Parts: sequence; structure tokens; C-alpha cells
Amino acid sequence: MKRIGILTAGGDTPALNATIQGAVTRANKLKVEIIGLIKGFNCLFNPRVPHVHLNPLFQDIPELDPTKGGTLLGSSRDFVDPNKKEDLDMVIDRLQKLGIEGLICVGGD
Repeated sequence: MKRIGILTAGGDTPALNATIQGAVTRANKLKVEIIGLIKGFNCLFNPRVPHVHLNPLFQDIPELDPTKGGTLLGSSRDFVDPNKKEDLDMVIDRLQKLGIEGLICVGGD
């Protein structure tokens, strides 16, 4: 795997930034790119929502402070209905366009 995405889906989840930072640290060791999906699942349904490269040159970015509450990426609680093929196709298409081979979802239900 060369590139994975990470998103935060909200909910009662502590340490979202610490989780993101831990994923970035591990990915740096494995030379895997991490793409942060801004506003959680909403980024997968709306191609106009931006994304951010969280480990350029396999280095941590200073804005990612694991001691701060909340989430650097923002979150949303959009529902992905497994019975709606067109929604799933849209999500798959977005991930493929970004070159994302795996997805880490933190928080939510």
C-alpha cells in the first residue's frame, strides 16, 4: 500500500488528533502517504471538499498537535447506505481519483 486516507467522523471519541498523529508517525516509518479527508465522510460525497497531505516527504507537519482536543481535519456524520449502489460508486470513484488504497475512519458510530 502506497497511500491511505484518514477521516474523522465525530461522535464521542477522545484524542482524534492523537490518533491522526499516531497514524502519520507509523505511516512515515513504512513510507506510506497519508491523505487527510477534510470534513469526514462529506469529503467522499463532495469532490469540492478539499483534502490535505498529512506527511509530505514522510515528515510530520507542525499543525498536527496530538495534545490539542478536537480534530485537525474536521468531521461529519454522513451516512453511507450499503444498499445504495450509486453512493458507494461515488465514494469508490473519489478514493480512486485520490489514489487512496486504504481508509482509516476514526470516531462516529
